Amino acid sequence: MKRIFLFIVLLIATCNIVFAQKPNIDSLQKVYNKNRQDTTLVQIYFLKSMYTFLTTNVDSGLIYSRKALELSQKINFRKGVVRALSGIATYQNLSGDLPGSLKTTFQALPEAIDLKEMRVVASCYNTRGLTYSTLKDAKRSLDNYYAALYICEKYHYTGLAVTELNNVARAYLDNDKLDSARYYCQYAYDFSIKHKIKRNLAYLVRNFGIIKFKEHDYPSAISYYRKSLADTSEEKNHYLKSEDYRRIAEAYVKMNLVDSAIYYAKIALEHAKGDKNPDLVQRATTILTDQYKLKDDYKNAFYYQQVTQQAKDSLFSQQKTLQVQNLAYSEEQRKQEAKAAELAYGERVRFYVLLGVIGVFVLIAGILLYANGQRKKANVLLHKQNEQIETQRKDLEKTVADLRTTQRQLIQSEKMASLGELTAGIAHEIQNPLNFVNNFSEVNTELIEEMEMEISQSHLDEVKAIAESIKLNQEKISQHGKRADFIVKGMLQHSRASTGEKQLTNLNVLADEFFKLSFHGLRAKDKSFNAEMVTHFDPDLPKANVVQQDMGRVLLNLINNAFYAVNQKAKTAAPGYKPTVELTTSAGNGQIEIRVKDNGNGIPASIKDKIMQPFFTTKPTGEGTGLGLSLSYDIVTKGHGGKIDVDSKEGEYTEFKITLPIS
Repeated sequence: MKRIFLFIVLLIATCNIVFAQKPNIDSLQKVYNKNRQDTTLVQIYFLKSMYTFLTTNVDSGLIYSRKALELSQKINFRKGVVRALSGIATYQNLSGDLPGSLKTTFQALPEAIDLKEMRVVASCYNTRGLTYSTLKDAKRSLDNYYAALYICEKYHYTGLAVTELNNVARAYLDNDKLDSARYYCQYAYDFSIKHKIKRNLAYLVRNFGIIKFKEHDYPSAISYYRKSLADTSEEKNHYLKSEDYRRIAEAYVKMNLVDSAIYYAKIALEHAKGDKNPDLVQRATTILTDQYKLKDDYKNAFYYQQVTQQAKDSLFSQQKTLQVQNLAYSEEQRKQEAKAAELAYGERVRFYVLLGVIGVFVLIAGILLYANGQRKKANVLLHKQNEQIETQRKDLEKTVADLRTTQRQLIQSEKMASLGELTAGIAHEIQNPLNFVNNFSEVNTELIEEMEMEISQSHLDEVKAIAESIKLNQEKISQHGKRADFIVKGMLQHSRASTGEKQLTNLNVLADEFFKLSFHGLRAKDKSFNAEMVTHFDPDLPKANVVQQDMGRVLLNLINNAFYAVNQKAKTAAPGYKPTVELTTSAGNGQIEIRVKDNGNGIPASIKDKIMQPFFTTKPTGEGTGLGLSLSYDIVTKGHGGKIDVDSKEGEYTEFKITLPIS
């Protein structure tokens, strides 16, 4: 949803930056046909990029922006260069190349400031703000929006000022700061009315609708969305229409009006298909899937669920690979250019040597001088390209480092999220040893009083018997106290950030603890939940050298998934179905195996290869993040040099097998 908003805002901002009124490209073409001036052609390229293709074809827009850049560089037209760079940054942002967009704005900004191209400066700040917003860096995003707003106010760019006020309002809205969002929305709306700027009113009206939606005032939200549609009815932009119709559908979902939700979600889907945007498609079809399920129309629900999955697969593939592909492609292209320059230089030298052999001494001297000059130029070019390649390499290394940091943060976030689920199970598990401690303590108190009485009566045999009972009770108190201590330490280890330090661990004990904690945690959330817990622990299982916190996280993920699977099947299975989860440990061939098996619905073969991918989940929205299995896979394979495999038969069972080296 946030990505859709950024796309729309970028379109508005760019249009406001490029033109105060609709450009007449045909008139410019006629002027160019007469004067054949390259600067006029640059302007034609730029306007085609930022007007003709901005809302219709990102690829064509980027091509024309690059044509404008190449021609401007060729004729040394500096203003054309910075304008073209700002257009390229815009399209890089739209296509998801966020690192490329930032790099381009950093390249254009100093030159634009030097040339006093303040609209381009505002454009660069705006694009950077949108990019940082996508990267969820709220502070940098707002800093850049405010910088763009300052320029707009100083140089009286009223249209762009409305856009920046809207950006600031939406930034607060995305962070659920509704009072600040409402203030800036109203400020932007009043400013637009005062300066008679009607172009962006629809987006401000939509923002008011989103505020009402977040405040659970769904009828008012629908009213604002309809007004937004009316204000944009003349625009041939499927993005805007799909956004408004989908939001109306979401409001009807909240109001439990199933037929209305389906009606508007279908309209939103048609506009999403018209724009060929997988993100818009999957949001509309998700609504349709859920609503048809409520109507028990499983045929349509299944159809739209398939469409949703296809859109998610396409969107995930785009988002996951785009950044690294862009960096790798850029570096490879620069290497090829350097190699081509080197080969061209060699051919040129050989050609001049051949002419020198044939020619006279004077001609030889001239050729040698020329070759020497070319050599210096080629060396300079090669040196420059090598520096660029090195910069790309460092960027790629930084990206990889950032991805690793993000992965560690995700692991810790997942652990903290699951800690709340474990609370009920931990409370149940720790209550048993505490009850024993309390009960035996009370019994010992009574026995001591009885022993004092027997001592006063000199009944030594009775005193010895009572003392023996006290001793046995004390051993029980010690045993169950240690048991409670073990549970508390395990909870602390689970919540603590992993230090990465491995230690010899009894995996039977670790697996048994998390088996019980998972079961009682789910029971605390759903009293109707029940399942048979079967364990097959190898009594001779050797200790394994593992990071306890991380391996506990893996076991908890797999056991939780198993309980979830049998619970889901129990809701629809025929009478006589007995939910069962089996936990097995064994050792052999220098390896330890841990198996988690359930008799749930199994995993369809079509998605079996995807379940370990980040953010892929089969659970309904709000019940799964798609990170559990991905992080578990990384912990087992990368952190412990092991393997994690899955065997499943749809409708019958699923079994996950963890294989770890003993030493």
